[in-house]
Amino acid sequence: MAPRRHILQIFNRYRQYGGEEGSVYRIGDALQEIHDVEYFISSTDEVMSGGRLRQTTIPFRAIYNREIDAKLKQYQETGNFDVWMIHNIFPVMSPIVYERAIEWNIPIVHYLHNYRLSCVNGFFLNHGEPCQRCLSGNFWPAFATACWHESHFQSGWMGLVTSRIRAMPLFEKVFRWIALSEAHKLEHVRMGIPADRIKVIHHFFEAGEPPLPPSSTPTAIFVGRLSPEKGVSHLLEAWKLIAGGDRKLLIIGDGPERESLEREARGIPGVEFLGFVPRERQTYYWSQAQFSAVPSIWLEPFGMTVLEAWAKGRPVVAYRAGALPELIDDGKTGVLADLGDTEQLAGCMDRLLSRPEEAAAMGRAGAAELEARFSRRKWLDEIATVYNELP
Repeated sequence: MAPRRHILQIFNRYRQYGGEEGSVYRIGDALQEIHDVEYFISSTDEVMSGGRLRQTTIPFRAIYNREIDAKLKQYQETGNFDVWMIHNIFPVMSPIVYERAIEWNIPIVHYLHNYRLSCVNGFFLNHGEPCQRCLSGNFWPAFATACWHESHFQSGWMGLVTSRIRAMPLFEKVFRWIALSEAHKLEHVRMGIPADRIKVIHHFFEAGEPPLPPSSTPTAIFVGRLSPEKGVSHLLEAWKLIAGGDRKLLIIGDGPERESLEREARGIPGVEFLGFVPRERQTYYWSQAQFSAVPSIWLEPFGMTVLEAWAKGRPVVAYRAGALPELIDDGKTGVLADLGDTEQLAGCMDRLLSRPEEAAAMGRAGAAELEARFSRRKWLDEIATVYNELP
């Protein structure tokens, strides 16, 4: 019988809650079934809200965070952890996390959630356009183009931190890297991580309730953060081509682009911005929708929104980007458009709005796919193989 490991799960929270943070807690809670898991969490927001003097130390903390170093030593001495599962150390935990794991010979299982090791913003996007100029580890283009927060200073600072990490023997020292899809793995192999050290494990999703009955109202729904990589501007451009009559586009979520998107949507019929809606109150809006629109323009490592749609019995309209073609069976569980082609995207949406019976059949197929491929039990079996391989 495989030993029960003592795991320290490490995560630096971003300023705003997002899907990555939700995945960290979902993974930790599920893993408790087969191992003992404790959390080591830091928060960027705590530093940012700690007063002007404390904020001025952020660039230095990103290079070497003395507080994190001391706390890690205390945690490890007290907990005697067998392995560290690292999710994110950016922007303020600092590379000291990796340095101490290597120095103390603690095996690392590293979950990959984005492309931070080769992109200062993590999205392979530069002002809304695809970009992989820093793939090799030279982050001068990030500084030159100010691609993170539109700031030369912040982009250069993050490039400096990431360069320090890339200078470590980290790619070879991490026991196992966890990618979320084959497409996600491919990009990290291109960065230089040995392919045999990366294991692909899809996320899981627990629906908790049966799929909703099909909808007969011509309605599309978008649920997610209103930020550039999510492609909502593309969605509005496509919707403009097919809007009219009683067709509705419901947009649930908030984020830095909300104000500009609402301006862009003025005059486009049927678009409703609903803002942030707690998950437990979203069912009403899902019941109206015939499908979910996922117009992401970045190389989505996975796409939890796809699983969420299938759990509601709804198909997905998306771009062929990142892992989405790997998840969605085009014409069976959703419909795909070529990346950036808003006319194709409009045609895919028009197809489902005009054929509610086809949308309903795809939704049922998606619900079946969710149960067959993305269950908690399947995830546990796959992650167990990683920990069973540890010495």
